[in-house]
This record gives sequence, C-alpha cells and structure tokens, in this order.
Amino acid sequence: MMCEKRCGFCGVHRNLCVCDRCEPITGAPAITVLQHPSEVSQHKGTLRIARACLAALEVVCGERPADFGSLRLSMVPAESALLFPTTQSRPLEDAPERSAVRHWIVLDGTWRKTKKLFLSNPWLETLPAYHFAAPPRSQYRIRKSPRADGLATAEAIRQLLALVAPGTRYERLDTAMRALVEAELAQIPPHLRGRYE
Repeated sequence: MMCEKRCGFCGVHRNLCVCDRCEPITGAPAITVLQHPSEVSQHKGTLRIARACLAALEVVCGERPADFGSLRLSMVPAESALLFPTTQSRPLEDAPERSAVRHWIVLDGTWRKTKKLFLSNPWLETLPAYHFAAPPRSQYRIRKSPRADGLATAEAIRQLLALVAPGTRYERLDTAMRALVEAELAQIPPHLRGRYE
C-alpha cells in the first residue's frame, strides 16, 4: 500500500512528485551527475526533475574513486569537463571552447558533500573545470545553500544548458522547479511558510 503512494519514477510521495510537470528536453550534451549517497532518499533534492526532463541524463551514486570506475573507463577525457567551482575552474561564460565539450560532469549534494566528493576523487582534477561567473539567483527557497552563488542541481544544469546548448528548451527546467517549490510549500503548515519567502 505504501508503494502506491510513491511515484514509480522519482520515488517520492505523490504529494511531492512533479513528474507530470516535467516536459522533455532534447538536444542536450551528455550529462553525468555524480550523486552523493546521502542525496538518494532526499525528497528536497532537485535532481529528480532534471532526470524527468532529460531522458539521457546519467546518474552515478558514490563517494570514492572505485564507485566511479565504469564511468572513468567509458569517459573520453579530451571531450569531458567538470561543472564545479574549484581553485582552478574558469568562468563558463567566457570559455569559447565550451562548445567542444561533449560530456559534462555535475556533482549533486549539499555544498559540504559535493566538496568532499570532489576532494575524494582526484581523477576529477584531471578534467577541465568550469564555474558560473554570474549565476542567476537560486529560486529554490526550500533548501538554501550556504553560498551566495549556490544553485540547486537542476538549476545548475539549466544554466549549463543555457550556455552550452541554447537551442534546447532548457526553460522547461524553470517550470519544473516552480512546480517543485509549490509542491514542497504546500506540505508546510501555513504559519511556517513565511520563513521560506
């Protein structure tokens, strides 16, 4: 009976599921998301809507290099890049070579967990890394980042597509994000919603 209350695709309770509001996005480059294990059962995570919009998006869950062995073997380093702010990363907006990247790696988790994921996997440092010089302000009020420039995973993927694949219908992720925020807010008692405004 409990399973009937959960979406078969995203796994969250149907009161929080917005899969029916996620329209397909085609023409995007290959994107692989390295998901920290703590995010797998996190209903506030936004990766689920990115997966619903991008059928080809790949998710690999893990923490250590051994967890990503298959990905590393199949990846073409010369055509791959990491979207994550590091001491060596460059602004994606000012990178003309961004159009040559065929495979993007994105990290999913809280800021602390993604930083740990990056530091625990030295192989990620061998990839060219990029960050957003002027990211849009996050609209995900439900789960705020400790960084002023922090974006939810789906928002980061949306901005990535806007810069590297502007011909895609990347704005569909905006629609899905709004639906997700509305669904989450609807579950919060009215007298507590003010803290998320």
